[in-house]
Amino acid sequence: MRRSYAAILRAPIHSDAAERPLLAIWLALALSWIVPVLPLVVVVGYVSRALVATEGGDALPAFLADGRSLVRRSLGGSLLCLVFLGVPALALLITVYGALWGTNPSEGVPVGRLLAGSTAVLLFGVVGLYLAPIALTTYGQTGSIRSSLSLGTLRSIGGHGAYFFGWTIGCVALSMTAALASLLTSVPQVGPVLAAFALAYGLLVTTFVWGRAIGRARMRS
Repeated sequence: MRRSYAAILRAPIHSDAAERPLLAIWLALALSWIVPVLPLVVVVGYVSRALVATEGGDALPAFLADGRSLVRRSLGGSLLCLVFLGVPALALLITVYGALWGTNPSEGVPVGRLLAGSTAVLLFGVVGLYLAPIALTTYGQTGSIRSSLSLGTLRSIGGHGAYFFGWTIGCVALSMTAALASLLTSVPQVGPVLAAFALAYGLLVTTFVWGRAIGRARMRS
């Protein structure tokens, strides 16, 4: 078990590409503080490629092994992220906005309706986050948005215990590094740079764990 966890922690630097993918993701996330969208789109494309590689049992791939493929995967993967993650986020904003500003001030905020609506939307968001890695992996393999949204594929992998276990571990790792990154942002001058490194490392570890989980679910289903 210790060897398994050690391999997970070494994943961002333990490949033929060595530390270069980590440095590339770090740079992209650091640039996102200045240019908010474009670097993140490229990160999504690499995550899709990395999920395919790790799902097949390989290490994390090189960042710029195929520039054209990376661009295509970036655009398609970002569209999938909007479907699985952007829609719940938008629904949450609409729910909160409607509850706070769509009512008569004299009647007060409808707390019960606000809590019920936000809870339902958050659950919907968790489901989207749960299925998004499967969709990104399928898209990285096929290049087809339609195949990525196949209910059969999402159900067969998402309903497997091996994927649920790996997805949970990945979420814990990502949450811990996100919390660390939040603390690092308060460091004077270099805070955003240090936070971007923590997020890059956590994202690659999470991608590795999710890819392996998808691979195990495919083999056992």
